[in-house]
Amino acid sequence: MFRTTVIAAAVGAAVCAPACGSSGATVLPQQGPAPAQCGVDLASPTVQAAVAGLPPEPVTQAHWATDPATFRGNFDPCATLSTAIVTIEGATGSSPEHALLFHQGRYVGTATPEAHGFTTLAAEATTDGTVVLGYKTPGSCNACPDAGHTQVGFHWDGRRVVMQGTPPA
Repeated sequence: MFRTTVIAAAVGAAVCAPACGSSGATVLPQQGPAPAQCGVDLASPTVQAAVAGLPPEPVTQAHWATDPATFRGNFDPCATLSTAIVTIEGATGSSPEHALLFHQGRYVGTATPEAHGFTTLAAEATTDGTVVLGYKTPGSCNACPDAGHTQVGFHWDGRRVVMQGTPPA
């Protein structure tokens, strides 16, 4: 059974954290010209701008890494919904990560208000309109190949991102 939560982009900021869980979400206007070509492009200026707009990670006060080589995901400016997973500068394997969500190349906010370590893209379950992320289940072994993960879907419903499932606390 899925619990549905609406993910909203914060007004005046490119971060979902202050507004997640509220209704009446709006999509932030697209910056700059339309994308030149479709396809996965984690080095896109759009992703860079979204990362630059994130406040420091609240627990560590670390800034988010800006090197596209550290990004993971499927950001595609032509996709209905796609993601770029970013981590903090000087990250280790368990460092906080944010999944940034994009609708047709426009940044619409973070998947969750807080960053989680061990965030993965479940590519086999992801579609054009739905991004499925895996979050490490608390208490599971970090280094074990069978570490428990909770999968959560983020679906574009035509107006906003709707969370399907519940990420771990």
